[in-house]
Amino acid sequence: MTAIPPTASGSSAPIPELLEAEQNRSLAMLTAFKRFNPSTFKGDVKDPWLMEAWLSAMEALFEDIYTLEKDKVRLAAHCLEGSARAWWTRVKNGRSLDPASMTWEAFRELLLMEYFSESDKRKIKEDFCKLRQGNRTVWEYEREFSHMVNCVPGLVHGDRDRAVVFECGLRLKIFKIFHALRLKTFEDVLDRALWVEHGNTIAREKREAYERDKDKEKSKKRPAGGSAGQSSSKLHPR
Repeated sequence: MTAIPPTASGSSAPIPELLEAEQNRSLAMLTAFKRFNPSTFKGDVKDPWLMEAWLSAMEALFEDIYTLEKDKVRLAAHCLEGSARAWWTRVKNGRSLDPASMTWEAFRELLLMEYFSESDKRKIKEDFCKLRQGNRTVWEYEREFSHMVNCVPGLVHGDRDRAVVFECGLRLKIFKIFHALRLKTFEDVLDRALWVEHGNTIAREKREAYERDKDKEKSKKRPAGGSAGQSSSKLHPR
């Protein structure tokens, strides 16, 4: 009976081949990522909104190109420049955790800790408690709401809580229409709020068009009293 070499009998390839395959895969992923000209983060100014916008841009690109969790931190690190690059070098050299195994959420939290001061967090927590839609559109309200939630972990606890808090801040006219539906997810609440707002906009435009048409009809039926009065005054001067 012929003996089967260990490398052939096992389900995995020899370690050097696995390493080479992983290196080729990683390089192909990096090449595809850079093709989209991802935005960079320098960190020269500690502006939490700039940082949050960069993180959101990264996450959107990750979704678009179907990025694996294990690739996210490595790809994002390629976009760090200036003081942010120096910060990442310190993190890699000073932490016991291997950056190669770091999750995206852990990386995000580290950035928030570095570039988001406690005073900024306190201010956002205070503003979040008072946040309401007011005269803004649903999209404008959602953008500020999500910025705050993304920047300060713990403002909401899970998707259901996020949906409830967002719903309570909506303009009363919108809130009343679908509050009784008891929607369960943030996505459902946002979609329904946008739908209601769109319907209200169409109804308002139709009402305004109807009023304009009524005014035009009235002006057509109105007698030309001004010209008649003018000719009468000429015939009978005082």
